[in-house]
Amino acid sequence: MKILAINGSPRKTKNTGTLLQCVLEGAAAAGAETSLVQLADLHFGGCMSCFACKRLNGPFYGRCARKDDLTPVLEEAHEADVLVLGSPFYYGAESALLRACEERLWFQYSRYATEKRTLAPAKKACALLFTMNIREEQLPYFPHKNSVISNNKTFMERIFSCPCEVFCCFDTLQFDDYSKYDNEMFDPVHKMERHKTVFPQDMERARAFGRQLVS
Repeated sequence: MKILAINGSPRKTKNTGTLLQCVLEGAAAAGAETSLVQLADLHFGGCMSCFACKRLNGPFYGRCARKDDLTPVLEEAHEADVLVLGSPFYYGAESALLRACEERLWFQYSRYATEKRTLAPAKKACALLFTMNIREEQLPYFPHKNSVISNNKTFMERIFSCPCEVFCCFDTLQFDDYSKYDNEMFDPVHKMERHKTVFPQDMERARAFGRQLVS
């Protein structure tokens, strides 16, 4: 059993990266082989709409033809039994890094067809992990965020022909020292206290999430 986590955050070891690592710790404890990819370390671009992946009998049918640092990641995702994509929310959406990866991951498998709409090998499990600095009870007031979560879940399930689990972490810490930054919207004392008391619980939830994904 192989589980691959892809981190779409440019801050590799902050909230999203930490939680993805916890997911993998839980999966490893359940006996899985784990791998974490940091998109911030790679040089790659999004889909170029070359349609090589759609060309019948072509050498790249069903696979992305673009060659860059993302190419081996797409191959690893193809072979993985469990795939987890993670990102913070920026301006109400997944990061540009993750979106570029998703374009190439999803489009290579997508068919312009009314039946059998995917060429992807069915995954045993797939999941999305999102972090954001709003409180959980505020989410209904940000319909664009809910839409992004729903759209990502829909595409993952359509492409990989399996249920897609979603893990969300709210009210996250943005700065190590709030006094150094232009910030009037957030209470530094609350943010620091929550990071000390609640975020460790989120980490434990993520470990349990990892165990669940590989079970």
